Amino acid sequence: METNSGKEHRQHLRALAKSIIISLTDKAQDQQITGFLKDISEGGMKIQKISAKRHLEKGDYISEFVLPNYGKITVPVEVLGSGYEDEKYCEHLIRMKFLNLDPDSKEKIKSYVLGNHLGNETTE
Repeated sequence: METNSGKEHRQHLRALAKSIIISLTDKAQDQQITGFLKDISEGGMKIQKISAKRHLEKGDYISEFVLPNYGKITVPVEVLGSGYEDEKYCEHLIRMKFLNLDPDSKEKIKSYVLGNHLGNETTE
């Protein structure tokens, strides 16, 4: 049986996501980055930047997105860095964790993940 490679320690189920647009805005609201949601869990998410040339510093941002059938979510996030080296186009990926999820958003994300988690799909 294969185990986690050690590059990360996921605590939550993750769901793949397709065609969900994410907006990230810094606290000064002078920089906005958009991307497509790649995967999401109760603890955080990963997106692929639309503009590969835009650089995003680590730190705190406000994220907005709409989960199909669950509605709009606005949540503070901490950008942790780019994707892992073994991921295709890792330099275009952004990893982040949720900060201070309100109960309604937490429930929406949890329900979305449970209905779409990776265990529901065949992956390579």
